[in-house]
Amino acid sequence: MVLKYKMMKKICLVTGGTSGIGFGILQNLLEQKDYQVISLSRSQTSINAAKQKLGQIAASVDFIQGDISIPEDCQKVQAYISQKYGRLDGLVNCAGIIKLGGIEKQTIDEWNNSINVNLTGSFILTQSLLDLLKQSSSASIVNISSMHSQKPGGSISYCVAKAGVDMLTKCLAQELSKYRIRVNSVNPGAVKTNIYLASGDYTEEELTRLMEARKETYPLGRIGDAKKDIGSMVEFLLSDKATWITGANIFIDGGISIK
Repeated sequence: MVLKYKMMKKICLVTGGTSGIGFGILQNLLEQKDYQVISLSRSQTSINAAKQKLGQIAASVDFIQGDISIPEDCQKVQAYISQKYGRLDGLVNCAGIIKLGGIEKQTIDEWNNSINVNLTGSFILTQSLLDLLKQSSSASIVNISSMHSQKPGGSISYCVAKAGVDMLTKCLAQELSKYRIRVNSVNPGAVKTNIYLASGDYTEEELTRLMEARKETYPLGRIGDAKKDIGSMVEFLLSDKATWITGANIFIDGGISIK
């Protein structure tokens, strides 16, 4: 039975919403008071950590555990949202991983894992949730890409996957426009998150030094903030203020892509 008490709010699912950029997006949406936020993460440990960080407000978030690269998990997410809410107004495909290395260093398993999570997972989940998005009067999909979709460096598989996300965004925008479903991507520059720590490529101390050094390379003199910089743009694209924007790859990168 579909619950009615939250139907005035926009129902929005954020993947990877328990850490990094995804958590910043989730925090921003919660502050707007206009969203019922659903957070999807494959790690119960990450869910528990996010709940602790949010404190009392965590009770307003609907946390789900699942892996976007597994079709069966995506179908379970679809069934859950369908039964509880009956529609989906916003989908933020943010879950991602990275493993540094070029073609001489990266293994085929690392390549496949990166493509599966960073690109194929967004395709699988979006396909699974399409009928729910069609039930919305103003549905919006926001894919989290990267400035590395256009500027290679660091990880060959990550760069290629994010380039795929940019084209997936345009293909979906073209195909789903007949349903008035908007699809855009946000392409961040450097944002300090735990994605590099999870990969094992950096320690906390090394990552801090890296981010400090990167500040000097950005025209605007700082790296990005997940909540303020990325979260604000995502919320704008989800909102009714952006109803004539679709198929866009929007770079939020402190000007590094034009340097």
